[in-house]
Amino acid sequence: MLKFEGCTFSAAGATKNDKVYGLTVNGAEDVVIKDCAFDGTGYAAILNKGTGTLTVDHSNFYCDNIKNPIEGGQSTDNGNVTVDGCVFTGVPGNNFINFYQVADGSVHTIKDCKFAGATNNNIIRLSNKNNAAATFNITDCSYKYVSGNVDEWTGFILCQDYTNKSGVKQDFSKYQINIDNLNRPEEGSLVYVYEDGQGIIVTNYPAVTVDGSPLVFGDGESVGEE
Repeated sequence: MLKFEGCTFSAAGATKNDKVYGLTVNGAEDVVIKDCAFDGTGYAAILNKGTGTLTVDHSNFYCDNIKNPIEGGQSTDNGNVTVDGCVFTGVPGNNFINFYQVADGSVHTIKDCKFAGATNNNIIRLSNKNNAAATFNITDCSYKYVSGNVDEWTGFILCQDYTNKSGVKQDFSKYQINIDNLNRPEEGSLVYVYEDGQGIIVTNYPAVTVDGSPLVFGDGESVGEE
């Protein structure tokens, strides 16, 4: 196991789109990041290209100059990811926590985290490039908007299929999302699905429970409001 404790990581790019990262995780070894701070300018504070377990514990992310604070590798089946007790301040360029493809049967936990961003930031972005079955448990988290106006693109969880326009579907029905004790604004969506080339769609939803009760997506309820 690799462990980073009490460290400060700073991406040293010129803009949010520069492909530089505060910390890149590679390989199959389990990694623990505890009581660390992430700052600087670049594409991601953490780029997770690992297949082992990644635990990010009680760390602070300063997001104003970062596109995606925690970014999954697009060609890696990430193992279990836990983000526990972290604080995300400032408005990132895109989404706070991103998953592109995960190991089949993996379990991902986001617990006791605080987010503050703009209304065009999704807190969690999920894709499913390799069509794996996985579980996402989100517990005791809170978020607020510090800028922008709420519209149809405002949401807590975005499920984004970025491959279907080329004929390869990402199946979000294989994802189980359990949300418990979430403190959030009344405005905006809890979960919505976006397909490149189509926009927001009313199909291909994951299974979602909120405080133990299934979330029902009604006809035409394109953004998965409660």
